[in-house]
Amino acid sequence: MSINNDIQKMVNDTPFVDTHTHLWEESTRLAALEERRGSGIPASDIGMLFSHYTDSDLIVSGMPEADLKRVFNYDVEPKDKWGLLAPYYERVRLTGYGRFVRASVRMLYGEDDIHAGNVEAISEKLRAAVKPGYYRTILRDVANVEYAHVNSLQTPVFMETEMPDLLLQDLSTVALGSGLDITAVREATGKEADTLKEWHGVIDWCFETYGPRAIATKNQSAYARGLDYAPVSAAEAAPIFARYRKKPGSVSPVELKSLQDHLAHYCIHKATEYHLPVKLHLGYFAGHGGMPLHRVRHNAGDICLLAQEHRDARFDLFHINYPYQDEIIALAKHYPNVWVDMCWAWIINPEASVRFLKEFLMAVPANKVLCFGADVLPVELVPGHAAVARKGIAQAITELIEENWIAFSEVEPLVQRLMRGNALELFEHDGKIAAWGGGRAAS
Repeated sequence: MSINNDIQKMVNDTPFVDTHTHLWEESTRLAALEERRGSGIPASDIGMLFSHYTDSDLIVSGMPEADLKRVFNYDVEPKDKWGLLAPYYERVRLTGYGRFVRASVRMLYGEDDIHAGNVEAISEKLRAAVKPGYYRTILRDVANVEYAHVNSLQTPVFMETEMPDLLLQDLSTVALGSGLDITAVREATGKEADTLKEWHGVIDWCFETYGPRAIATKNQSAYARGLDYAPVSAAEAAPIFARYRKKPGSVSPVELKSLQDHLAHYCIHKATEYHLPVKLHLGYFAGHGGMPLHRVRHNAGDICLLAQEHRDARFDLFHINYPYQDEIIALAKHYPNVWVDMCWAWIINPEASVRFLKEFLMAVPANKVLCFGADVLPVELVPGHAAVARKGIAQAITELIEENWIAFSEVEPLVQRLMRGNALELFEHDGKIAAWGGGRAAS
């Protein structure tokens, strides 16, 4: 057996801690089978496999958006969906997004690829699997994922999950601060605020209520604004909040940024108080046709000021800041309170992620990288993403051995560290599970 095969087996046998995903609650998927229209979830058939990320590659390759929408429809048969997909699938099947779909199909349904002859069988198997307990089967038994950290998109602040021993939950701070949404927070929590002091109280309540059970805070405001959070005092922010509360349109963009900046810092202080790592989206945008690279390229530089201002905070920076990986390696090397997360990166660009992991390990202490986050809504796509990541990790380590940078004897502890050990050190899994009222679950 070759060194690569030995390492691949070691990597395959080691569980991942998935440090970032967006999985719907299992009960939501079960209900969608009955509710069909209006559920907000694609039909549980072949279309589900193309509903997250690969849909963007399909559009970029030339697929009409109207045809793509039909792929997710409950009233279109799988064979007809394939008729819409097939001309464009061939264009995207080699991308990271195409690869993780194919890998999931292989691992879950025993098919090497998707074609007209098996789309109906795949759809039947996918639909039949959607039953109580299937999340645990897919995550633990197929994908070999020990825990998954969920940034739920079903609620603006915190998901009261049905599976806290498996789906640990982030506390989202977007609506609380840097993407201030008073209405959404009120609807989720029942809390009102007319003054900045009262809004601080709402944030305090969210941390008091959810902080003991949250695995981290999560913020993806980089989609809407820069991460250049200026130091703005409460005295400066209070009158802006008062005017915003009465009439949002009366606040200028500059004033709104100042208010958001103040609240972003407030949320980071609260996260530090509750010993919660601060997860931040950096780099590449999901979707298509709307990524402002002129702003994205400043993400890493903006983090320098945050890392200096909040030296007791622990920042988990997402997606290797793709396509600006070098900057984030420099950040993690220079700042003790910065970690880098490879969530989503393996399928954005698998080869770039291999290069990144090699370069990171040559420059930064090995405890500062988190190597997997599926970052998906459909649980069916987790196995394929994990498979792409495992192939990349094994390739990176094999190349480092072949280039005489590391010895084979160093591999086993390194693999454990990269795939689960670093996450178990940074995040308090057992304590959070206990806070939900349960002990550590058997794997």
